[in-house]
Amino acid sequence: MLTVDQLNKIAFDRGYQAIADNYTEQEEVWRQLVPASKVVAPSAESMTDYPYGDRKIMPIGLGDLHEIEEGQRVPQDLIGEGPVRQCKLRTLATALTVTEDMLMLRDAETRIVRDIIDWGRRVSGAASRFRNDFIAGMFQKGTLAAGSTKYFDNAYRGTPDGNVGKIYDGKPWYAATGNAHPLQGFTGSVGDTGINLVASLPLNAANFQTAYTGMSVTNAFDERYQPITNRPAVLLAGAAMRQTVAAITESDLLPGGSNNDANAFKGLVRPVIWDRLTDDADAWWLLADDPGITVYDSGVPEIRTRVNEATRTVTFEGFIRFGACITDWRGAFAANKATS
Repeated sequence: MLTVDQLNKIAFDRGYQAIADNYTEQEEVWRQLVPASKVVAPSAESMTDYPYGDRKIMPIGLGDLHEIEEGQRVPQDLIGEGPVRQCKLRTLATALTVTEDMLMLRDAETRIVRDIIDWGRRVSGAASRFRNDFIAGMFQKGTLAAGSTKYFDNAYRGTPDGNVGKIYDGKPWYAATGNAHPLQGFTGSVGDTGINLVASLPLNAANFQTAYTGMSVTNAFDERYQPITNRPAVLLAGAAMRQTVAAITESDLLPGGSNNDANAFKGLVRPVIWDRLTDDADAWWLLADDPGITVYDSGVPEIRTRVNEATRTVTFEGFIRFGACITDWRGAFAANKATS
């Protein structure tokens, strides 16, 4: 008969090995979109309220430099305080329970090892699938004018979310005309508003240019309403748009043109097809190298055990910690995507 101590050793030795052997991030398309510098390992050092979440004021940088003459006093500037962005750190877990009767089986070790290895494989796959689907959901539900509490409710213990369903400025991640983002972000600044969603804009050469200009020119201002570089680097779409995306990004001639015009968009952006983007089959997105997402990811699932003397069972728990939030809406632009 296996003892609890032996079972613990099997779980950690074989369970962890199964998770490690099968752990892969290859299918997580979001990792092609979010720079590594914006994927943070959750810890007390990286988060203000670990293990519950993170809440930070986004400081707004200095204004322009000033030309001065010899002996002239340098004009003073202040760092303004911008919006507060908040991110909930979610704990995702699953469990496998072994009963005392199972430990008494003649071939208990063989059976339990088999079950633990199979469980470890499933935990590894489930972690990757959750992360991928969650961020795909952010892209798709981030266009809803009413917001989405599933993906944009970042309340956590003792800290309510003042913009439930929306991002830090009280708007949906992708804001359309009539519900635009404020381009300025602190008291005393001046500026206009910006949209990063056009609900009806099928992907073609002319509309690609419209979206490209909207992101790289109209929305290219920081929180102080100072001009910035905000250049699209990725054209993102679902599987149904593969051919249309290829025509824009790879054709030598301008798609839909009649005068043999060269395709100026060829190679301008990197195409990414994500089969999880299924809400609107013909929707598409332009993203900067940094699309404005910060992700908190604990990586390979961890294992812990719990012994219940009352029920005489041993439970193995596999878990990850994960969170994602928007820190700057300017790095993304959505098109042909419904607002409701």
